[in-house]
Amino acid sequence: MTSTTATTAKTLAKLVDAETALKAARAEETRTARTAERIAERLRKARANTAKARRGLRAAESTGKRVTVAVRRLERAEAKQSEAQTAHTDAKQEATAARRAAGTAARRMDTLARRAALAATATVSDIARRLGEKNLAPAATEDRTLPEQELPTVEDIETHAARFADLDQRAKDFSKAADVEKKWLRQLPAGTYGRVTVTRTPGRSVLDGDQVALDYLNFAGALPPRKSTKTTFKVDARALLADLAAAEQEAGVVELNPAA
Repeated sequence: MTSTTATTAKTLAKLVDAETALKAARAEETRTARTAERIAERLRKARANTAKARRGLRAAESTGKRVTVAVRRLERAEAKQSEAQTAHTDAKQEATAARRAAGTAARRMDTLARRAALAATATVSDIARRLGEKNLAPAATEDRTLPEQELPTVEDIETHAARFADLDQRAKDFSKAADVEKKWLRQLPAGTYGRVTVTRTPGRSVLDGDQVALDYLNFAGALPPRKSTKTTFKVDARALLADLAAAEQEAGVVELNPAA
């Protein structure tokens, strides 16, 4: 198992745990919300009974009959209302905590889902590459190489290699310097500045290889075909350049000390 596949497996396992936690959090949110609704309804009834008991007490006081009974009825109603009010406050707090926990669980699952999607895409790309390379299409046309009898002398090869190394290094240095200037110029908005015009045009689109591999696998039931690329060409002239530098240094020493 590659590191990419292992990372994907771990991320998917975390996603499964997050989905389970979210399901439990949503169930708890629903339960606490329903409990809070039932207690709120009980509180509304308790308040209505308290109001009714107060009206009964006022009526008893106005007639002077059954006042004691009305007082006790009001006390019982107020006690039940106070109990219902406390239970309603606790239920609201519990429902709020459950709702926040469900929101946290949902955000965690969304984050892990995005990570899992990216990891799975990378894994599919890696697997498609490895399996596809087992049945590669013919490679691109290789460079035409000289037969042995037509090879130039070693001196000519070294001359061209030293020239190439020098020009290649200069090109790299110039490219770095140009990138620095380009980065500075990219800060400018489009417009005309004296004799300089800055324009910005939309870039070209490129094929989404990972999505193509997924679609090909889903609809064709197979991995997309692959082909090998042209061989990488590299010239290593470090030993030659080191000898040339040493020779130049030795020649400079001789010129400084002609008597020696």
